[in-house]
Amino acid sequence: MLCAKCGKETPDDSKFCQHCGSDIVFPGDRKSETKIDKGIIQSSADNYNWIYEFSFWKNPVVLIATYKIVLLSLLAPALLMFFLTLNDDGITPALKIFISIMGYGVILMTVLLIMGYLLIGLLYGGKYYVLFEMNDKGINHVQLDKQFKKAQALGFLTALLGAASGNVAAGGAGTLGAAKKSLYTGFKNVKSVKIHPRRNTIYLKESFTHNQVYAEREDFQFVKRYILDHCPKNIKIVEK
Repeated sequence: MLCAKCGKETPDDSKFCQHCGSDIVFPGDRKSETKIDKGIIQSSADNYNWIYEFSFWKNPVVLIATYKIVLLSLLAPALLMFFLTLNDDGITPALKIFISIMGYGVILMTVLLIMGYLLIGLLYGGKYYVLFEMNDKGINHVQLDKQFKKAQALGFLTALLGAASGNVAAGGAGTLGAAKKSLYTGFKNVKSVKIHPRRNTIYLKESFTHNQVYAEREDFQFVKRYILDHCPKNIKIVEK
């Protein structure tokens, strides 16, 4: 079996890791709890739990993800008007229409998004708490009960931005996100992994869903290594 602390192979009958000296927690030993790093608790042989304190002001990952949705939402009507104008008036007027829609749209949506982000950040008290449950099958991203209503507000904001820009799909995605209390990702279904240590974030992409895993700096390497060890070997991995 693998040592939960250093990740190296250890004989199944060992009580201590031969490499780092850590206690070994055996399968079925549900009463044992081992602290792996700063905040990760190993509640059984292959079951890890931790709570991440997400700061709205220090980690802009939510703002960035929502902003990408806004840009994609604006791109659809801008391209539509570009091709309609191209057929009637030619390339120059079409480009002017495209740049105008994107320019004014980006400015408007940026102002609305920043105002909404600041408002929701204040409602959260600047913090957002997430519980993660991880084992060899996958990882579950769970919004804590006390934060769930506020998280719904953030999802509703995404839906409003999508609807305002004419993108029904973005609006629907935001509404669906607001209704979800947890998001589970099975490691065998992961298509790509993007690792961003400075944001304490690992992005897991499946065919139709994206999950974001947060871990404190002291725990980040353990979580990263565990996820990569259990994902398919042929996936795309990007580390920034």
